Order: sequence, then structure tokens, then C-alpha cells
Amino acid sequence: MGLFGKKELCPVCGKKVKGDLVLKIKDNVVLCQSCSAQVNMDAALIPLQTVEDIRQHLVYREQNQDMVDRFNVTWSERVGTSYLCVDATRKLWYCTRNRKDKNPPLLSYEEVVSAVYLEDGEPVAEEEKKGAFGRLFGEKTEPKTLHSMKIHVEVDNPYTKFIDVEAIPVNEEVRTGTMSYKSHRRALNRVMEMMQTMMNGSETLPEEAADIPPEVTAEETFSTDTAEESAAEEISEE
Repeated sequence: MGLFGKKELCPVCGKKVKGDLVLKIKDNVVLCQSCSAQVNMDAALIPLQTVEDIRQHLVYREQNQDMVDRFNVTWSERVGTSYLCVDATRKLWYCTRNRKDKNPPLLSYEEVVSAVYLEDGEPVAEEEKKGAFGRLFGEKTEPKTLHSMKIHVEVDNPYTKFIDVEAIPVNEEVRTGTMSYKSHRRALNRVMEMMQTMMNGSETLPEEAADIPPEVTAEETFSTDTAEESAAEEISEE
């Protein structure tokens, strides 16, 4: 007999529940691998979902796929392992760490509630911001070792409550004042400008946005790594 019993069927699609890559929802109901793989929401929300909630979510994911297929990247920014892409025409955006994601959750400008810059989980105070900008322009300050630099974006969406645009990969660190730190700060500053553009309902994109042709699809944007990107990363770490 399998892990969940031979007769246990997925309440959403009717397939047998087997294997380890499955999700457990409200009332300890278990989904099959196929349905589990289609769920894309904050982990904390999954145990709260009923079977009907999951059915509605999968319909939502199909609709999301249709919008992704028509998504044209007009502005993008790479921050560490994160990729932020914007379709300014449709006022939609997404952030992903997986270039192969064919159906990243799309969010609208209107769903952005707030955005804050954090270093090691702490907001940077105004006086510290001045010091951070000073570091960009050569002023001497006491160096620190950081394990996280990110823009924390709170959103009003039924399945996503926040997005973290993280610059420093897991288990890595960055010293303030280094080339890597300055590069991350510039990228995060552009992300913050983009979030402010969304919240303000502005039509003007940040000036330092990546140069992306207007009719490039989400799949085409990050389909391959370029030699230029690899070389730039090597230089920034020296």
C-alpha cells in the first residue's frame, strides 16, 4: 500500500495520490502531484485552501497563462538571481528567480501597496540612505558584511501577499563599498523607482531601465545566458 493508500484519489481531478511532491490543504486533504505542481501561491496560504478554493485557483492559473502568453517586456531589471519584468502597456509585472518558469504569477500596478529597501531585514533609515548613496560616490564609511539586500514589496492579491526582490543569493554575502554592493544598490534603486512608478500610476518608466525591445515576450527575455552577462559578473566581483 502506498504512502496515502491505494484508494485515495485527488479531490480535484480524481487521479491517484502518490509520491512525495504533493500538497496538503484544509482538513488534511491531499492533492495529487499534477494538481500540486499547478498551485502557485504563498506557502502560508496553502493549508487554508478548500477543495473548491483550489479549483478556482487552477482556473486563475489558466487565465494567468493566457496573459503571460501576451506579455510584452517593455522594462526589466536583473537583481542578483531575481528578474523583474514589466509590461507597461498592460500595466502588469512579475518577479521570478526561475528563467524557465513558463507561467510566472502576474501582478497589476494597482496591486502594489508598498515597497521598502531592506538590508539584512532592516529598513534603511534616511540618514543611513545618505550614507549608502555616499558609498556609491566614494565617501568613506565603516564597511559592513550583508547577507541580504532587497526591495520588499507588499501586494494586494488573493494568492500573493508580498514579493522580495533579493540581490544576494542564499548563503552568500556582500561587503559594503565593494563593486558588488554598488552594483546591487544601483539595480535595487531602479527597482524602487519602478515600484514608485506603479504606485503613482505614472506613465514614465525609470530612465536607467534595461534596454529591452518593446515587443519581446517574457519567454524570450531570459531564454539564454549571454557571454556579456558572465563577463560583467566576473568583473564586478574583482
